[in-house]
Amino acid sequence: MQKSIDKIYYAAIYLRLSKEDGDLSSGEKKESNSIANQRKLIEDYLSRNPEITLVQEFCDDGYTGANFDRPDFQRMMEQVKTGKINCIIVKDLSRFGRDYIDSGRYIEKIFPSLGIRFIAINDNYDSAQSQQAGNEIILPFKNLINDSYSRDISIKIRSNLETKRRNGEFVGSHVVYGYRRSDDDKNKLVIDQTVAPVIQSIFSMKMDGFSPAQIADKLNKDGVPSPYEYKRQSGSKYQSGFKKQIQTDWGAKAIYRILKNEMYTGTLVQGKTTTPNHKIKSRTTKNEADWMRTENAHDAIISPSIFDMVQKLMLEDTRSPSGDNSVHLFSGKVFCADCQSTMTRKKTKSAGKEYVYFVCNANKVDRKVCDAHTVKEQVVYDAALAVIQAQVSLALNLEIALGELNGISWERREMERIASIIARQEEVIEHNKQMKAHVYEDFKTEMITREEYFIFKAEFDKNIQEAKEAIARLVGNKNQISSGLTEQQSWLAQFREYENIQELNRRVVVNFIDRIEITEDKQVHVVLNNADQFQAIMEFLEEEKAKADAKKVISFIREVS
Repeated sequence: MQKSIDKIYYAAIYLRLSKEDGDLSSGEKKESNSIANQRKLIEDYLSRNPEITLVQEFCDDGYTGANFDRPDFQRMMEQVKTGKINCIIVKDLSRFGRDYIDSGRYIEKIFPSLGIRFIAINDNYDSAQSQQAGNEIILPFKNLINDSYSRDISIKIRSNLETKRRNGEFVGSHVVYGYRRSDDDKNKLVIDQTVAPVIQSIFSMKMDGFSPAQIADKLNKDGVPSPYEYKRQSGSKYQSGFKKQIQTDWGAKAIYRILKNEMYTGTLVQGKTTTPNHKIKSRTTKNEADWMRTENAHDAIISPSIFDMVQKLMLEDTRSPSGDNSVHLFSGKVFCADCQSTMTRKKTKSAGKEYVYFVCNANKVDRKVCDAHTVKEQVVYDAALAVIQAQVSLALNLEIALGELNGISWERREMERIASIIARQEEVIEHNKQMKAHVYEDFKTEMITREEYFIFKAEFDKNIQEAKEAIARLVGNKNQISSGLTEQQSWLAQFREYENIQELNRRVVVNFIDRIEITEDKQVHVVLNNADQFQAIMEFLEEEKAKADAKKVISFIREVS
């Protein structure tokens, strides 16, 4: 390059390295080696060009070149606008930026209009030199190559992360509360035994009828550090947009996120968000069906059966009565048998006594819609207790019967049966998706009308939704059974703790009852959670009995023949 000493230039040197480019280091190093090398190269250049006076250095260590949203670059441009700097020096064009459109805009339009001399040393580019005609042509191609390199790096990184996710490796930047990275493998999560009991307590309180806000209040009252406070006290550098004050307490949203987080069941859930491309860093949430799930990727804090039960509870109406610390016993469980609306719990006083009853909510809103179906809470309580006692008795009798036939064999067979049904439902989903694609093609080629297309599409969507709902129920059944297998005991063994049950509490209701329906003549129908499993056990016993009877007949025939 030729030197120009007709004008004194006040320069800023700009240094940049992205995480993908080099040796960004641990906390022990203040900057990467590449940044130091860039600085030395530019300092050597300045020593040979006395007309340039160094004013300030700007450094973005760990920032992508795919865009110009970098803190020190923006600070440098502020200095340019104030007139304190009229020269910018970089090692090469790739350090300045890898977006060929924006890089060209700065170099060819913005800098000339502001009177800024721009120097890229290794690319032999100096805008103040008159011999730049060739570079003016080559410059866009160099920027395009840099842009292509950035895109290629982005694709490779995405592919690498996708492979790790598929292999069940944790690649997130922040570990969910309740877990930590393994000391032996940073891509493996292990339970944080310090706070795992807090997670279990949160799920337990939810099953006992507490709302997220009430759970948060209880944890704050007990002095349990919130996730942010725990990370801060543990020395983590984790930053959160939710921090609003010096001491961050538990809130309902934090509890809700924990109760909805499938990670606590041992399932690694990743890839929830994405970016459109390597130039746009704003993240968008992907459809839940596109999330990457890996079952049994780490140890579970919450059993899948409890997690499923809590998810169901969160969909039910579990508002707390005014002044109470938890929901009432049958909250979200009592429905009108005719119109299927919820039954509202009401209190009334008469002759100094308090009476509690349920009434159809639709009737309360409009009496013409449905009858009241009024029933006393005590009647519902007695019916529910009797049904639960009967189910426990049946479970214990079935356990004895299965014990003679090796009860675990039923559980193994039932797991296989459920897996087979799930596979069939997945085939239904895939078939209907293909049919949707076919009718769309028929519509585009005008083989069918728009109206016909929407009729067919609605039918296929309905089939897909029903199959998905069936799979969700089957997965819940599988989780309930597998929890017994995990503990190396019969699934029916869980009912032993209720052998002498004489009263109900919220947890018992949640564990046993799916819903309670009240008929117009005040009959109480209790629908149990485990009806499918009990039916399957009885069918299994009948099959085994039939096999045993057949063997006796064959044996008898052999004896007399």
